[in-house]
Amino acid sequence: MNKPDKGTPWGTVFRLSLADLAHEWVLTLCLVMAVAAVLSPLMILFGLKFGTIEVLRYRLIQDPRNREVRPMVSKSFNREWFDQLRKRSDVSFVVPTTRQISATVDAQVKGKPQKDGAKKISLDIIPTAEGDRLIMENGAPMPGQGQCVLTKTAAQSLGAEIGDTLIVTAKRLKGSRYEKGLLSLEVSGVLTDRASVLKSLYVRLEILEAVERYKDGQAVPEYGWAGSTPMAYPMFNGVVTILPKALNKIEEFKLINNTGFTKIDSLTPQALIQRAGYRVSKEKSVYLLSTKKKPAGAESVQTIRYRLRGKNAVLIPWVKDLEAGIVDEGNRNIASLSLQALSVTTDQAVKAGLDPVPGWATKYVTKPDEEEISQWLRIMLPKSIKPPGGPLRLKVKRDKETLTFPVQVEPQTIGEESGERKVAFVPARLAGILNLFQLRNITYDEENGKFILSRRGYAGFRLYATEIDDVDNLRKHFEKEGIPVHTEAERIRDVMELDTYLTLIFWLIAAVGVVGGVAALMASLYASVERKRRELSVLRLLGLSGATLFRFPVYQGALIATGGFAVAFSFFMSLALTINWLFQDHLQAGESLCRLGAEHLGMTLSGTLLVAVAAGMTAAWRVTRIEPAEALRDE
Repeated sequence: MNKPDKGTPWGTVFRLSLADLAHEWVLTLCLVMAVAAVLSPLMILFGLKFGTIEVLRYRLIQDPRNREVRPMVSKSFNREWFDQLRKRSDVSFVVPTTRQISATVDAQVKGKPQKDGAKKISLDIIPTAEGDRLIMENGAPMPGQGQCVLTKTAAQSLGAEIGDTLIVTAKRLKGSRYEKGLLSLEVSGVLTDRASVLKSLYVRLEILEAVERYKDGQAVPEYGWAGSTPMAYPMFNGVVTILPKALNKIEEFKLINNTGFTKIDSLTPQALIQRAGYRVSKEKSVYLLSTKKKPAGAESVQTIRYRLRGKNAVLIPWVKDLEAGIVDEGNRNIASLSLQALSVTTDQAVKAGLDPVPGWATKYVTKPDEEEISQWLRIMLPKSIKPPGGPLRLKVKRDKETLTFPVQVEPQTIGEESGERKVAFVPARLAGILNLFQLRNITYDEENGKFILSRRGYAGFRLYATEIDDVDNLRKHFEKEGIPVHTEAERIRDVMELDTYLTLIFWLIAAVGVVGGVAALMASLYASVERKRRELSVLRLLGLSGATLFRFPVYQGALIATGGFAVAFSFFMSLALTINWLFQDHLQAGESLCRLGAEHLGMTLSGTLLVAVAAGMTAAWRVTRIEPAEALRDE
């Protein structure tokens, strides 16, 4: 396009265009209404599409049943696992949960008699933490120390209000009587209906952990709840059974029937060395009773002893793949070992022809307090290992967990090693506790010389995705880890597909309407130029160039489009208000069934102007073909 005449201001052509439209106001009004007739249904259709999908998406996000990812199995999740999960961008919030059996308490409003509506009811206690969108987006603040948040159903059942104090009771059965632990919590908030319909109490995780410990029989000093310290106990993968003669099939079956052991193998002396690291007399019959999955306790070994009474059996508990290391006081590694249990009396060792004979006479025990710990914190090393002088410690690892404790080294009487393994022997009780460490967290109390059970991990979790679009990705992630989860992915997918289909329908209708509107506007502007050929040629004769007059129909197209958009917007707002009013009973606060955002309106106006300018440029091309001589010929 040629540059405009330097002597012709830009506003001159615009004023001429506006004056011409005002002069032919009837025709201009018809064109404006034609544009509005195209835009109005498109804006209403898009407003309904956007409003409906936005309402559905908003409800999906707010509804905990839709953004939540719930585990379908109970496993043990450690803190490191949760730390890694929190780093994911598609995870908005995650908090551990305890076993379901530990997550129930009784509650009653303090100081409010039942005649005023207060009741004592059972509540599910649910953990929460900072960033819990379920709490923050449903009308309640995050509970602090000594506070709780109730669901609306729970608050109504309790007769509780914000600011009330709840007396929460955790109960446990000890022997034949119930014990209670009491805790006072201030009600800091009540959730709206859409958060949950269950009777639930949301508290900080440490409160739920305290309730779980109390129900497990442990003491909770921070709340003044009495209890015991959970002591570690031995667990074995099997038991080596040494007999003077072989068992028949019926006797073999009795040893794996309701004893805790599920498999029996007859071992040769060489096989015994490979499995357990020690040998017995060749005249003896040796069996290995073992479990497939879960280890068996000392009670199972006692059961086997009872069923073999009178057969002069020698029982030696057995553990599987128990690797450890000997370190000095500076935690410097001295040797890596494979541990095996070996607890027999001297008489039993002689009876079985056992080699080697341990220097201790301790036996496995069922109760933790039956024997002093100093009697079984011992180890017998192979002769090939020459430990330095000074105190030594035994170090056992499991994933990122480490258990280290002092041991006393027995005389080195083991000459033969099992294959490539360096087998060391420890008392059966110690081997069983270290075997338990492969399943549960254990700490060693240096001051009291005790192995204490720590938290197993967490049984589950509460997790909310950042966006509803992230739910399916998280489902796939957990399934790869072998954790089946339940989500509302199908419902979310239905909304996404509805959005896609409505968008496709909108653009098909919009395309038809836009093509028709462009054709009508282009024809009208072109016809207007043809009607005004004489007037435009006079303007050319007066000195306006073709490049300057090029803007004449373009300005008119933009003005008509702007007017059409204004009329269409008025129609849209009136109808949108009517639709939202008619359906107000089905909408929640802040929701609109028909609405357009500022960005959508801006895009609509820009698109309309672009189309109008494009239509005007076709007529403008015709303007540039008008010559000044046409005005003289008309004269």
